[in-house]
Amino acid sequence: MTLPEDFTTRMISAILLLFVFFIPLINGEIFFKTLLIFVSPIILFEWMRMASKRFWIFRGVIASLGLCIILSLSYVGSLSVLIFLLTFLFICILGKLTNSAFKLSAFGFVYISSAVLSILWLRDSSEGLISLIIIFSSIIVSDVSAYLLGNWFGGPKLFKVISPNKTLSGFIGAIVFGTGWFSLLILFFSGSSDIKFILIGLAIVITSIFGDLFISFLKRKAEIKDTSFLLPGHGGLLDRADSILPVFILVPILVILFGLIEDPSLLFMGW
Repeated sequence: MTLPEDFTTRMISAILLLFVFFIPLINGEIFFKTLLIFVSPIILFEWMRMASKRFWIFRGVIASLGLCIILSLSYVGSLSVLIFLLTFLFICILGKLTNSAFKLSAFGFVYISSAVLSILWLRDSSEGLISLIIIFSSIIVSDVSAYLLGNWFGGPKLFKVISPNKTLSGFIGAIVFGTGWFSLLILFFSGSSDIKFILIGLAIVITSIFGDLFISFLKRKAEIKDTSFLLPGHGGLLDRADSILPVFILVPILVILFGLIEDPSLLFMGW
């Protein structure tokens, strides 16, 4: 089996990106928050451009300003909620007045902001660093497995209209290896082999896969191949975050369902 032609380029880009993200992730606190303040506007701008090229810069500025102000606050409280709602309202008004996809723009602000704040919330918990490493690495293993196995074994196309490169072999590989890696890390860090953690891992991997498909659907609808050209072989930061964002919409839901809201990292470290 030979590696796909663009595999080396993709891997070099991914390693460089991981290096940039890894140091602030390890240090946490102001370093990690600063990283999110730097990265989030790029993702928001890419979303607004994908939603509609009409006045996308203005919508991006409003969305970025609102999220960055929330991130700069010492804690999420009533002021954060007020800023969030006002930003949402301003995006809707501007989008409506300029006829520039106000529904998709407003949804993008909520979608991206909620995921970013969820990531910060989890990082600030007792075992947040380990929890994020488990999640991020499982998504990466799932993504790489789907890419390699899909190229090696091919098979029936599962989502021909949305993402024609997605195959059955890649889909199965992503689920098996992504969930398997998640379960191994849970066993290593917490010593637990409870089936509930396997199910949590399965839910995270499947959510990441459909997050990728969701952005692929939006890009196809917008008739663009990549959200940006910042990363060779990868497209924009939104293209890299497509599998991550919905996972961190799912995580707070699981945390609430399992009654672990005081320490969300327990969802991954055993309880």
